[in-house]
Amino acid sequence: MAVSRPFLIPFLLRIVRRFGEEDFDQISASLAFTTLISLVPLAALILALVSAFPAFANFVDHVDKLLVAHLLPAGSAGLISGKLLQFSRRAAEVSAFGVAVLVVTTFLLMNTVERAFNHVWQVRVPRPMWQRLGLYAVVVAVWPVFIGALLAATSSALTASFGLLGELRWIRAPLFKGFSLAVLILFFAFLYHAVPNAVVRWRHAFIAGAFAALGFLLLQKSFELYLTYFPSYKAVYGAFAALPIFLLWVYLSWAVVLLGGLVAATLPEFGQSPGRRRRRV
Repeated sequence: MAVSRPFLIPFLLRIVRRFGEEDFDQISASLAFTTLISLVPLAALILALVSAFPAFANFVDHVDKLLVAHLLPAGSAGLISGKLLQFSRRAAEVSAFGVAVLVVTTFLLMNTVERAFNHVWQVRVPRPMWQRLGLYAVVVAVWPVFIGALLAATSSALTASFGLLGELRWIRAPLFKGFSLAVLILFFAFLYHAVPNAVVRWRHAFIAGAFAALGFLLLQKSFELYLTYFPSYKAVYGAFAALPIFLLWVYLSWAVVLLGGLVAATLPEFGQSPGRRRRRV
């Protein structure tokens, strides 16, 4: 699909109009609130699953690097990631009843995300419960291990390649960051393809995944510039400065994810010929 001005302007206007008219800002706030409640239980459940397989233990470090590099606000990423892992390890050391609570909390988060995605694709009928459970299990149990394995394998390959990249760290770091960005695009593409109860073409899902991943990079860079040139938030919040930054980050992150979903959901409308599209309107 060639990107031209006659296509791009109506396409962007359609996305912006839907985002405003259908209250996606409120949906982002709702998802942010649910995420704040469920984030530690979700991370604890993932850590509990990974700890059951000792061979996957080092993958947690690589997933942590991915979080710091792309999915957490610049300047506070290390602190937030460290606290999250610390709380999650404590929460993972609970009784069987506690694990059941973690599972229920994670289910509620995933169910909220699925309902938001169905709203993006204007789907009113959810998938059957057994299909939901299978999908949630893949997202929670399979993808963290898969991402960690890919990043671990890539890190080892870059370190061992000809013995050069281990010395030239200025080359290895950008390569690893670029590969982690590609993994992030793959993950978002999977979400856009699999989570909504609708038929989403992989091409549209990958375009939306690239949009969301680049949106996170832009968001992270914007936070970095703001924290660098407008450090007044530290004087106001002091030691709690990371908390409001993280709250705003979670809200804007969900806005980016939903915008990516709108990209994937809107692309089929503009894949038709202009004549057919006018008749449909």
